[in-house]
Amino acid sequence: MPVRSPKMGATLSDELALVPWWTTFVLISTYLFGSCIGSFLNVVIYRVPAGKSVVHPGSACPQCNHPIAWYDNLPVVSWFVLRGQCRHCKAPFSFRYAAVELFVGLLAVGLVYRYGLNTLSVSHFVAASIMVVIAGIDHDSFLIDDRMTLSLAVTGLLTQLAQAYETGAPVWQGPLYALAAGLGAFGLLWFIGRMASQIAGEEAMGGGDAPLFGAIVILLGPAAIPLVLLLTGIQGMLFWLLLRSRGGVGQHEIEHEDGWTPSDRHLPMGLFLVLAAIELQLGGSAVVDAYLDFVATLI
Repeated sequence: MPVRSPKMGATLSDELALVPWWTTFVLISTYLFGSCIGSFLNVVIYRVPAGKSVVHPGSACPQCNHPIAWYDNLPVVSWFVLRGQCRHCKAPFSFRYAAVELFVGLLAVGLVYRYGLNTLSVSHFVAASIMVVIAGIDHDSFLIDDRMTLSLAVTGLLTQLAQAYETGAPVWQGPLYALAAGLGAFGLLWFIGRMASQIAGEEAMGGGDAPLFGAIVILLGPAAIPLVLLLTGIQGMLFWLLLRSRGGVGQHEIEHEDGWTPSDRHLPMGLFLVLAAIELQLGGSAVVDAYLDFVATLI
């Protein structure tokens, strides 16, 4: 069954005048656009932690520094054509580059399919793109860039405005409630982190996780607080158990400026907060129901 967009209960096909070929064209174009954005997000994930510009110089092989031509930089396709290697020095390129491009392309399609072609789907896509960057950097370095979190919070407020516009709700209501809920969510997760650190006798949560949670709640609204926490906990635990079953998480080769190094017990919580948020963007509370049903089958 087609997912309804918020405005007047219309499906994407309704908004595109029920012309199947036009709907298909829009979805394919949306995927291509999203995958190109995903290619740019790969650059941001790699360069921002290193303090480099995200626009200059152009893409180059990290091994031989040879510039990557446009035809070798086509999202997803070029990775497979080149078999995951630099054309010149044959240095391997991580499959993650193609995976991010594919994921962001499909993410764009999913958001347009759910919300329709409107300001709401655009604002959700911008927010999701920021979260992909946050997750990528957190995965690589166990750090969450405060600038990205602030950008997500601002985009979340704009998304609430777009939601009000599309549904005809009072323009101030959604942003105000979401901002209050975001501040409350920040305080809640900060308190949980402090208590967990006291019990564990070590830092149990990074300093960027609580602000990220607050920004996500601003984006998704007050009802997202228990849903995001539940999904984050379930998926984080399942992933941790999976890694343990395969021999352990492994020692992280990361050392922060303050000398802290994540142990083999640590996982980047920001990654799972982002995963939960994107799932709720795409599927709403139905995602939680599906996970609870899945967990019930394991018990």
